[in-house]
Amino acid sequence: MKKNIKIISILACSMLLLSCGFKQIQGKKKIQIQNINISGENRIAYVLKNNISLMSDNNSKNKYDVEINIKKEKKNKIKDLAGKVIRYELFIEADFKLTDLNDNKIIQKKFIKNSDYTVGSSHSGTIDNERNATKNIIRQLSEDINNFITFLN
Repeated sequence: MKKNIKIISILACSMLLLSCGFKQIQGKKKIQIQNINISGENRIAYVLKNNISLMSDNNSKNKYDVEINIKKEKKNKIKDLAGKVIRYELFIEADFKLTDLNDNKIIQKKFIKNSDYTVGSSHSGTIDNERNATKNIIRQLSEDINNFITFLN
């Protein structure tokens, strides 16, 4: 009897959870990006350009041009007692300019992201840490820029 009650309660709970009405929001592609001009760090520019162009829809009536100027800066954050750097801080700044080709309206925004990384036991370890920090910042910048463009429409 207890086994039947457990089975029935599990089925009832799962039915309640499945019928909660949750629907995933699927953003419709409402814009077409004609040109993407990115200046600055080449690797960062390439990844940003690809991520932004993924949200473009060639059948859209809303046409835009995108210009992004990227600046990357690395600063010493923490030094040990001997004066050796043990932690760096990496800043990436993207000056974003969106031009509406239908009415020549220009929207500008500055995106700034930063991340810390530690000095590795070898030089290649430090470079790997910097590369990982850069990848994380680029991912965050791409998400922020795509969200900004999506919320404008």
